[in-house]
Amino acid sequence: MISNYWINWQDYTGTEFFFYGLGCLLWVIAYGIYIRNIFTLKYVEMPVFAGCCDVAWEFVWSFLAKNDMGMLFQGANYVWFFLDAGIIFSYGVLFLGAKQMTVKELTPRAVFIPMCLFIATMAGAATYFMHTNNLDNAVGGRSAYLIQLSISFLYIPLMLRQPTLEYFSFNANWLRAAGSALVVVFFFLHYPDDRFLQTIGCTAAIVDATFLYLFLQKKRRLAAGTGVPVSAAALA
Repeated sequence: MISNYWINWQDYTGTEFFFYGLGCLLWVIAYGIYIRNIFTLKYVEMPVFAGCCDVAWEFVWSFLAKNDMGMLFQGANYVWFFLDAGIIFSYGVLFLGAKQMTVKELTPRAVFIPMCLFIATMAGAATYFMHTNNLDNAVGGRSAYLIQLSISFLYIPLMLRQPTLEYFSFNANWLRAAGSALVVVFFFLHYPDDRFLQTIGCTAAIVDATFLYLFLQKKRRLAAGTGVPVSAAALA
């Protein structure tokens, strides 16, 4: 059937598509906020290591591997890759990401850019070999959520060590957290026996919730005058 070419109704249910598709949509909106803030704030808030791994995963699952959910979702991978590679990674991570570094030896572009390219290359190789060695599933969920774990864990110290929240968007972070959690629901529905995937997915969701709690706690402290006043950008 032609419908199965675009959307694989044979192997997936409408409920599964709902959770997966809505989760992806929330991530797209979060990406839009990231991109806006890269240009307006001249800062990339996604942790550098995670950003390198993220673009590597998108490259592999756009051009070297193919998910079985249909061309609609494969096409979404293409869009994510070109948005990420063209703006978030190329401009945000490579040229602004050094602002996240606290080790001065890592901040010169001659050191920082090769380091990021090396991380992205190795992450891409690991993602590809997980796929070819049958260690991943048909949508790249295992490799994606190993990267998601890095995003979740690294966001917390990155946010906490900043004197203000001016470079961090609460909306982007609750959207990415909710989007990731909805995809975890999809994993429980479609891969009910994959305890590894369920474990790392739930762990990421718990850490994301912890980040949001700590963000709001820090925002209240700053607003109460116990620190530098919070910027309005942190609310957008």
